Amino acid sequence: MSAKESRPRSASLSKAVAQPKRRRFLRRFWFPAVLMLAIAAGGLTGIVAAYQLNYSQAASEVASLATYRPSVVTRIYADDGKTVIGEFALEKRIPLKYDEIPPVMKNAILAIEDARFNDHIGIDPIRIIGAGWKNFREGTREGGSTLTQQLAKNLFLSREQTFKRKMNEWLVALQIERYYTKQQIMEMYANHIFLGAGAYGVEAGAETFFNKQAKDLSLEEAALLAGIPKAPGQYSPTVNAEAARERRNLVLEQMAKYGFVSQAEADAAKSKPIKLADTVDYQSQLRSTPFDYPVEQIRQDLEDKYTTRVAQGGLSVYTTINVEAQKKAYDVVRARLRQYDRARGWRSAYTNIATVNNGVSTVTKEQLENYKYPDWYANDYEKGEFIIGLITKIDQARNEATARFGNYTATVTAGDMGWSGRQPRSEFKLGDLCEFELTEVDKDKRRLKVKLSQVPAVQGAMLTLNAKTGEIIAMIGGYDFYTNKFNNATQAYRQTGSAFKPYIYAAAIEWGMTPDSIVSGAPITRGSWTPHNYDGSTGNGDVPLKIALAKSLNVPAVHLLDMVGIQTGAQMVRRFGITVPMAPYLPSALGATEVPLDQMVSAYSAFPNKGVRVQPHLVRKVLDRDGNILQEWEKTTYKVLNEYVALTMVSMMRGVIENGTATSARVLGVPLAGKTGT
Repeated sequence: MSAKESRPRSASLSKAVAQPKRRRFLRRFWFPAVLMLAIAAGGLTGIVAAYQLNYSQAASEVASLATYRPSVVTRIYADDGKTVIGEFALEKRIPLKYDEIPPVMKNAILAIEDARFNDHIGIDPIRIIGAGWKNFREGTREGGSTLTQQLAKNLFLSREQTFKRKMNEWLVALQIERYYTKQQIMEMYANHIFLGAGAYGVEAGAETFFNKQAKDLSLEEAALLAGIPKAPGQYSPTVNAEAARERRNLVLEQMAKYGFVSQAEADAAKSKPIKLADTVDYQSQLRSTPFDYPVEQIRQDLEDKYTTRVAQGGLSVYTTINVEAQKKAYDVVRARLRQYDRARGWRSAYTNIATVNNGVSTVTKEQLENYKYPDWYANDYEKGEFIIGLITKIDQARNEATARFGNYTATVTAGDMGWSGRQPRSEFKLGDLCEFELTEVDKDKRRLKVKLSQVPAVQGAMLTLNAKTGEIIAMIGGYDFYTNKFNNATQAYRQTGSAFKPYIYAAAIEWGMTPDSIVSGAPITRGSWTPHNYDGSTGNGDVPLKIALAKSLNVPAVHLLDMVGIQTGAQMVRRFGITVPMAPYLPSALGATEVPLDQMVSAYSAFPNKGVRVQPHLVRKVLDRDGNILQEWEKTTYKVLNEYVALTMVSMMRGVIENGTATSARVLGVPLAGKTGT
């Protein structure tokens, strides 16, 4: 073989020998190389993670949870300091401390959300791998999020489904676990979760769905609440009762699986129906109460000073409103408005729930069965109440109609049509909302007997003031707040009529006259205007001041203002705290000036207070969520009259009750002084 031939063979042989050496080298060093790369990558990841854990925005946000104060309910209390008459909230939340959360509630949450909660550091690799394998094997999408991750997502992160957001969720969860104990994390979670129907946190959820405190929840009730946060729109019992039941039963199964309850206990709870409070369907609806007008006035006053803290800051507002006085005023005003309205005839004016399409009104069976009127809240009715009912059936042959009041029903016969003089078959349409007076209430059968009434077309107001302290004891601004939010006690400027006369008489007494001083009752004319007395006469002869005031004679009042002077009269009115300037004309003596009711009541407080007017107020004090006093009312007074003038006026105004235009008030049997507004 030649040299030429031997060289290729030699090269081939060398190459063949080199390849096994290279393979041996790779076999020997590939694992260490990969390991080194993994360590380097892990180290780099650790450095990045450490940086994120210590210096990222998430780190500072999580650290701020130490002072985390979720939005909570502001509550308005009556003058007893206990009765809640109103609430303000963007999120209805009643925070609980960890020890106040009942064990059954904690266990239900852990069973369905994170059974290994006490064993992980914020993220759970075992759960993540298990969920990933199940998703791969079954083609499902099961999450591996821990309870801490869910808290991180709810507090700090968006809902987008991206890898970046998931990584941020892990980092924030790790941060939370670094800063807070498991008890603190559970407390934050239990107070933050959204449960539907406007409720945030387990205490608000218990109150909303079951009308009880969380500490009183049964096993099945706690399981129901624990199952909602995953998808409130799907698992809320007010939205989808069947889905809520299935989800509740899953929670119970998980509780048995992880040993929180026995299987027998879980099975017994699963067999029970979901029983919600009657109030749950009305949580988001605005319903009428006797306290609506003062509560709304308080809200407006507070927001001027505390802005967003009113709806989010958990303030405790202690008011001057007396529960019994407010309810009595509510009943009296409504009764008098109905009486006044009745004298003006029947109107057959009803609202109807029908849907209008292309000018055609239709009402479905489903609408009639499911409609909820706000005042049906709790289905708790008493004889004598006036409640709106829904006409759900009309029997032409029997001349009867069926009205529904939440879970109660009533048959309306011809004899139940009250003073309307109408017949059920012709008066009503399906879907009509009509006011009825309840004459009998059968709570066992949930049946009512009723009499047709009519919502007044006129409004009125009442304001009761403690003349010594300035505390408003009762305030009624109209017949029904949610059909007319205009507060006639504070916003309505109305002519005062004869109630204005005491200001003019006070000016006359201060001017030097006495109750026995004679004032002219001769006819008086200014231009085309001639005042008349209530009986239509244009004159009445000369009379003492005390008689002229007691009988509310108009002509002497005009003479009196003419004597003391319009400027003097106007100055006296301003001293009483009336902000509306008195018109510079003699008719002002008869109450032509328009004044809001609250100013009139405040002005009158000067008479029994020996000439000192008190500033009316609704709030005694305001506390923040920690019990610190933010505001405490300090009595504000204004000197209007000297003591002699004030007491003289009280004596003269007592004559209005004893032998004047308000003798009917004597039946009350208590010392009274005042002035009618004829």
